[in-house]
Amino acid sequence: MVVAEPEIRRVAVVDDDRSQADVMSELIREAGYEPIIILGPRFERVEDLVGKVRESADAAICDHRLQPRGFARFNGAEAVAALIELRIPSLLITQYVDIDADVSIRRWRHHVPVLLSRDDADPDSIVQGLNACAREVHGEHLPSRRPWRTLIQVDETNQESGDQVVDAHIPSWNPHQAVRFPAALVPPPLRSNLAPGACFFAKVNIGADRAEDLYFFDFELAPEPEPEDVLLG
Repeated sequence: MVVAEPEIRRVAVVDDDRSQADVMSELIREAGYEPIIILGPRFERVEDLVGKVRESADAAICDHRLQPRGFARFNGAEAVAALIELRIPSLLITQYVDIDADVSIRRWRHHVPVLLSRDDADPDSIVQGLNACAREVHGEHLPSRRPWRTLIQVDETNQESGDQVVDAHIPSWNPHQAVRFPAALVPPPLRSNLAPGACFFAKVNIGADRAEDLYFFDFELAPEPEPEDVLLG
């Protein structure tokens, strides 16, 4: 079994489904931690949930979809991002990775060190994930999490669940696979430039193995490519 970071003893379980929270608590206990289930009432603000976690635990495992049963007005990715910014190791778990990774999770992915599918959750993956979160909050980024300034080429823009989204290629990551991200990540003054063929520079963790692990920030408009430039060769 992977050895846990010594600074983590109590792990908060944040989930709107009590049966899922109980299952996760057992896995956390098997991993060598003390589980602390966070209960409502409904959390209206991220700050309220963060405060509850801080006063009761050293780390957290948070489900992404917290709204269906009225647990919170926000999603788990936003909560994890807020916890990480306060240096509280926290990982995000969901059974909807394929559905939510591109937009509602990607919006916060820069501050979500570990995204774990519920199918992959076991004591070892929990310890490994929390260790990675603990290292990142102390400034140690794994190669897959380090950002690099890189070129992005827009393929098209669409709407998904009422949000404007961008489908784009990142040649330095994988020139043959398109990636979707929310247009909200692009600063408002640049969004009018989001058109097919437009090019931007952004900070991206191009060492990521999976598309769902990519994050984007610090967008800037790139100059028009020269005719002889090949972006997607």
